[in-house]
Amino acid sequence: MNVRRALCAGLVAASVLVGGAGLVGAEAAAAPATRCVPASTPESEKRLAELTKVSGIRTFDDARTAISNLRKELSTSDNYLGTFPIAFDNILQLVGPSIASGTYDDPEWAEALAVEVVRLYVGNLHEFVTGGTPQAHWAEAFKLTKKCDRSPGRVLLGQIFAHLIVDFPYALENIGTTAEHTRDYYAFGNALVDATPTIVRDVEKTYGVDLHPLFTAWFLGDVIGDSQATTLLFQSTRTVALVNNFGLQNPATRGATVAEIDAMYRTSLFALDQMENLGQI
Repeated sequence: MNVRRALCAGLVAASVLVGGAGLVGAEAAAAPATRCVPASTPESEKRLAELTKVSGIRTFDDARTAISNLRKELSTSDNYLGTFPIAFDNILQLVGPSIASGTYDDPEWAEALAVEVVRLYVGNLHEFVTGGTPQAHWAEAFKLTKKCDRSPGRVLLGQIFAHLIVDFPYALENIGTTAEHTRDYYAFGNALVDATPTIVRDVEKTYGVDLHPLFTAWFLGDVIGDSQATTLLFQSTRTVALVNNFGLQNPATRGATVAEIDAMYRTSLFALDQMENLGQI
């Protein structure tokens, strides 16, 4: 199966389900913001540079604190850069207890994965806020945070896809993920599913956009009372990330896998743009 076509089909399916069910309309989409980039000062620039240093992110507590601090600093109605820290902070709030509770066969691996995905995001954010060069997928995602005519929902989902589609397979590769980690990998992803209601609530409270219908369709799968929608969308995205990790680790398939990850990310952005044009995000 072509994974790009599978993901695109899933996104289109979500769009049809959400739009067709009449759950999201023009009234639910956020009005264009008049301001989405706060005026910077030397003090605020220095503070952001400090908050996005990855050198101090070594443990889960370090990672959790880094994202929490970024949420406090950025997640305000006049700053689109704060959309993703809301989601990431809520997810990490659930990952921590799951590591401590014995959920994982290899808790050290789970902690290493959490630390690595945070380091990838924070490192790219550091490049962005200090005038450096983020990786291409994050450069694309961060660019939208300065476009005040875009929906904050679209801005958020672009960053979520940069995180899930691109960062995750590389993070899995970086920490030496093997097939023996498969069960733990899916358990780790459940934090995103469990955090969805809180993410939706906090995003609407801060940015005034209602993502409940789309997130329900994609992450929870009950937009039409059918949990299989979750398998079609979120679960397939997770599975592709795991498979791509193995492709990256194999020298014979690494080049093709890198190209596939990039192409799949580009396809996802096209689908998100269509949803935004329809007023669904």
